[in-house]
Amino acid sequence: MFGNRPSVGRSASRSSPAMLAIALATTTAVILLGSIILWRLYESGYASPESSPPTKIDASAQPLRVGIARTPGGPGEWITFAKVLAQLERDLNRPVIVRYSISREDQMRLFQRREIDVALMSALAYVDVHSVGGLTIIAVPVVLNEPTDAAVMVVLAESDVNQLGDLRDKRYAVSADLAGVSFTYWLLTERGENPKRFFSVTTTGSQDVNLAKVSRGEVDATSVRRSALAAWPKGMFRIIEKSPDLGIPPFAASKNLDDETLKQVRRSLLSAAYRGVIPTGSALTGFRTATNEDYDFARVLYAIDRDSELEAFGSSHQ
Repeated sequence: MFGNRPSVGRSASRSSPAMLAIALATTTAVILLGSIILWRLYESGYASPESSPPTKIDASAQPLRVGIARTPGGPGEWITFAKVLAQLERDLNRPVIVRYSISREDQMRLFQRREIDVALMSALAYVDVHSVGGLTIIAVPVVLNEPTDAAVMVVLAESDVNQLGDLRDKRYAVSADLAGVSFTYWLLTERGENPKRFFSVTTTGSQDVNLAKVSRGEVDATSVRRSALAAWPKGMFRIIEKSPDLGIPPFAASKNLDDETLKQVRRSLLSAAYRGVIPTGSALTGFRTATNEDYDFARVLYAIDRDSELEAFGSSHQ
């Protein structure tokens, strides 16, 4: 059953403490490993054949502090985003310092303490921080040429499940985020179903873990961001339900960032695709401009998480 949670950021899992500890340790290890790889590659300069050669950066200039967490398009896009940030450093002719966040709460603290100037932040963190302090969207990633994102409920391509009703009493994996628990709750209530008794549920902390469970046949379905499918072979999953447009995690600027720097960062990001910064074959295919209104449905899901009696999905079967 769904259970009261102060925010989507806290896992709804009721698995044993030992299993929860293992899951958290594994997730943290993966994130830290990705961070180390990204940092080492980022420091190397990332000159690509198509982009301008590395230039000497003015080390005396004020650094631009950039926060980054999970990358749209999957963990494999860390390297592409690092190339984008390396080009940003060259364009600004000033150091770019990368700070890694493993939670929405961490992203919020970094902004509130003025420890970062710009961040690629989750839609939930953006909605949360913008509601109390105001942020400016610089640009948003485009994944596989899709200008927007959505929450989607997916099954294996060969599954005999074709619609939500076919999943009654079946095995379902969900994570505690907008595209997971909140979207599932919204969808079931919109269809007149009781979220407390519809699925046999496994709760986890990761959309990628849930997709892996579906791929192995451990569960029948899950809900994730559509952009998360980019990391998997095309045609492996089939979408059976889709939300209204759900804003892609944006690059957002602190209200303390000056207008000229904001414009320079935006120019660098928007030009990344046609300047050859983004490698061929990447799930990240560019950046586009966006507005605060692009996150209206994210606010609907955020309100469900904050204000409804969102009871936890039942016992985990990991």
